[in-house]
Amino acid sequence: MPKLELILVRHGETDWNTGGFFRGHEDVKLNSVGIAQADAVAEALKDKLLEAIYTSPLKRSLVTARRIAAPHEIEVRENNAFLDINYGLWQGRQEKVVAESDPKLYERWQTTPWKVKFPNGEKVKKAWQRVNTGLRELLVLHGTGCVVVVTHRIPLKFMTTYLLGRPLSRFNEVVHDPCAISTFEIEGHEYRPVVLNDSSHLKKLDIQKPRDF
Repeated sequence: MPKLELILVRHGETDWNTGGFFRGHEDVKLNSVGIAQADAVAEALKDKLLEAIYTSPLKRSLVTARRIAAPHEIEVRENNAFLDINYGLWQGRQEKVVAESDPKLYERWQTTPWKVKFPNGEKVKKAWQRVNTGLRELLVLHGTGCVVVVTHRIPLKFMTTYLLGRPLSRFNEVVHDPCAISTFEIEGHEYRPVVLNDSSHLKKLDIQKPRDF
């Protein structure tokens, strides 16, 4: 049976990552470190024969995807299914501020995040369905070759959890650092992890390992 190599990449660093701000649908740009990280991914994947590169349309993801695509001279494909989760009123606010102003919901986000609906934002269960529906559609469309998806922290937690055959309630066990790479070998309905959250290509940048945020 034909196999598909699926490569999952998180976008590069932004100032909101390092500053502890919730990002969501806010269209935050990569910082200089994020650009360097994206270029390191491009170098790591330059010898792959890429059939397609999909991305969230938000700038931090889109620019990362375009830099990865450049050596291959292919256009990236924007897909709203891979947008970050919508944090609603939390977007643009620092984590410590949210923890103080909305302590009950913040505590739930830390302990039982799959039960959360963000104020004026998205329900986690709905976001899970959105992201993984988009993923399943991609897998139907591409049965062979090598496909890259560039997206955000929470969507990558969702995808990886789904591909590992785990329930939504375990999504926060997954860690995916900025511009780290996870690879799955897809054969029919079998999803085999090859590498998860690999940051070896970023070592030359001498960047401190970030926390899971």
